[in-house]
Amino acid sequence: MKLLLKIISPILIAIVLLSFTYGQNSVKIYGELKPKKSEINVSRLKILVKTNNLISAETVTDTFGKFKLILTQKTNDKIDFYCTGIGNDTIFLKRVLNIQSDSLNLAFLLPLKYKLNLKGKVICPICKKTDKVVKIIYINTNPYIAVGVKKTDNGLYDMSNVELKQEKYTPVELSRYSCKRDVIKF
Repeated sequence: MKLLLKIISPILIAIVLLSFTYGQNSVKIYGELKPKKSEINVSRLKILVKTNNLISAETVTDTFGKFKLILTQKTNDKIDFYCTGIGNDTIFLKRVLNIQSDSLNLAFLLPLKYKLNLKGKVICPICKKTDKVVKIIYINTNPYIAVGVKKTDNGLYDMSNVELKQEKYTPVELSRYSCKRDVIKF
């Protein structure tokens, strides 16, 4: 009986350990966000991977903007990468077609470098057309700040020397264009 247990137990352990390996259609994706400006913080941003308009994987970047994830997919799927966590934007990063290997190394510029056609219009990175691409304009919504307000002894505020100043508005969002056809910001 002891001999039988010595033979069967390693086989059972091997079966259990091998059952946790990834499938043959899995792809290990290693990526990095490369900001165009050094003041863009790329740590703790969420990276979303969509196939057929469904989120198939997601992860969070480390302090240097690097991430890794495992995606189980078919080789003929279109895979779209998005980034969230900068302002209210969900920024389109890249579309990858027909992954043929079991690992993929990607580097994404943040924000995406857009291309222009011969007429100077911005081309959508997905549909490669310009007719539905619109420029996104961020409006300065910062409130005015009252400078010089003093509180008097009886609890009231002295407003005689008040100046209203508005700080310079710098939008947190990075996307500059949107495609109405593909419903993306880039």
